[in-house]
Amino acid sequence: MKPFRYLAFVFPLLALPPSAWASPAVPFAGQDAARGQQVDALFARWDRPDSPGAAVLVVQDGRVVYRGNVGMADIEQGRAMTSSTPIHVASLSKQFTAFAILLLAQEGKLSLDDDVRKYVPELPDFGQTIRIRHLLSHTSGLRDQWNLLVMAGWRMDDVITDDDVMRLVRRQRALNFAPGSDFAYNNTGYTLLAAIVRKVSGKPLAVFARERIFEPLGMRHTVFHEQYATLVARRAQSYQPAPAGGYGGVALSYSTVGPTSVLTTADDLVLWANNFDDARVGGPALLAQMQTSAVFNDGKPTGYGGGVEVGTYRGLTSIDHSGADAGFRSYLAHFPRQRLTVIVAANGADVQASRLGQRIADIYLDGQLEPLPKPVPTYSDGVQVPLAPARLDALLGTYALENGSAITFVREEDHLFGWTAGDDKMQFYPAGEREFFVKLSNASFRFDAPDADGVIGGGTWLRNARAVRAKRLAPARLSAQELQPLQGEYYSDELHALYTVTARDGSVVLGYSRGDIVLAPFGKQSFVGPWPFGLVTFQCLAAKDCTGFTVTESRASEVAFARVAPMGVAGGKAVP
Repeated sequence: MKPFRYLAFVFPLLALPPSAWASPAVPFAGQDAARGQQVDALFARWDRPDSPGAAVLVVQDGRVVYRGNVGMADIEQGRAMTSSTPIHVASLSKQFTAFAILLLAQEGKLSLDDDVRKYVPELPDFGQTIRIRHLLSHTSGLRDQWNLLVMAGWRMDDVITDDDVMRLVRRQRALNFAPGSDFAYNNTGYTLLAAIVRKVSGKPLAVFARERIFEPLGMRHTVFHEQYATLVARRAQSYQPAPAGGYGGVALSYSTVGPTSVLTTADDLVLWANNFDDARVGGPALLAQMQTSAVFNDGKPTGYGGGVEVGTYRGLTSIDHSGADAGFRSYLAHFPRQRLTVIVAANGADVQASRLGQRIADIYLDGQLEPLPKPVPTYSDGVQVPLAPARLDALLGTYALENGSAITFVREEDHLFGWTAGDDKMQFYPAGEREFFVKLSNASFRFDAPDADGVIGGGTWLRNARAVRAKRLAPARLSAQELQPLQGEYYSDELHALYTVTARDGSVVLGYSRGDIVLAPFGKQSFVGPWPFGLVTFQCLAAKDCTGFTVTESRASEVAFARVAPMGVAGGKAVP
């Protein structure tokens, strides 16, 4: 009966006539037209009927001083994006989950120092206590659910439920690090926080948040979207750039809440942001706690509070967070002393919401900000130029980065794609013969000029204001003798997944239920692959078959695979 109770309150809320969605008119008599024009220019490239869009609001002293809407909420249906369009805001959801936990703590129904296993006893005992405050601050050491799911053979466009996540969490036998000793952004922790809200309050997070947060603040168009198939009138669809140009749809079918899945509107986010200042719901003490950085075991600040990043931007105290799921991109930044809030809610994967939000802050806080040590370029502002596909061949290969990682470039359907170790595969667009930019993140790669033999020996990987030199690794074709010990079948009990390692054209290939992943050599018996595989390290003895390997990525460390005898081979037996 649970889904029907949920639908009973969602459909009356989200099936309102269009007039009911319009927010009250806000007089812009005091709006600085020049500033507004500068913000308009930032989003001009999406102001088209064949493009996804964005709703952008700037709030000063509780009042909207800039409202901009560009592009389409639904390209196929010709519906424009507005500040009253329901949109998935991804990880902005975490601050609502954190707020729910802090409300329960304020009422004495739990303590942030409680052992998580008190409320979620199915969480494995890792021999170290994980406390609720560790979940809030991403210091639990738990491996991230998305990494684990994809390693286990799921696709991110599969229907993923809380039960699916918990089945994998229950199988884990190790942490990334000791709780409280380090920081690794972690979605698993927020799934567990949602479970704690249900256990303590007796209500699902969606119901608790509606009754205790959304309704009291007047956020009439905001819900935790528990079931991906629940209909939501006039919501924004999800898009990403297509390799050959234009856009394609990208599915989002999460049925899990806590780390994500809030559907809201830009107008409703104004009501939420204003609560940072007036603390109408929760009270000043709770809001102060939410906006205070947690600390590591040694007392140093983590830079993360209750579902929000706590720090400074160009010398000013800022409370902010971004979100990215499928093609949805969101950003909310609040400057408490200036009583200024920037909101960006978009449905295109190439809308760099965080970077655009910072540029909006640069405009509205001009004269109050410290100079940047170096300018932050916006690489995707580059103009794409035609480039013969054959020119790409000279660029392909793996480049070792001076920060210890690597970046690999491949050619797919006459387009250049690349990834850093453990990162998503990204398309690189030519801005020139040797300079390529990424639309999905604020990044570019500049290849060095070829040497006398025509070989490109390196390049520079630029992300935001950081430049990292890259040295091209010599093309590696492993010999049959080197490849033979690696090949075989490997099983991970923590993922309940079987991988097959084979050789192809002198390279190592990981085969699993979703396809084959070609790994690039990176040191002795180590290889790198795209997300979520990162660094793959084999354990081998001289002249003997390898006994296993581990997969390490920034959010999931040393996930272990052990070699198993294949079925049908003498002595072989079924894996668990």
